[in-house]
Amino acid sequence: MNERAKQFMDSVLDQRYNQGADTESKLVAAILRLASESIISYTAQDGRIVLDKNDLLQIAEELSNGTD
Repeated sequence: MNERAKQFMDSVLDQRYNQGADTESKLVAAILRLASESIISYTAQDGRIVLDKNDLLQIAEELSNGTD
């Protein structure tokens, strides 16, 4: 697992065990927040934030191919 995937997973586990994400719904919400903060984003001309889908898929691939 590369460093970015490890940091992401560490953040997820911190949410689960230390930050109160003690139900599936809370954990999924925490993962979505973390993902939105962790992947590449751009600001569109109208001011909206655009998340890079390919970067999101890349970190998912890194996590699924990583070893624990």
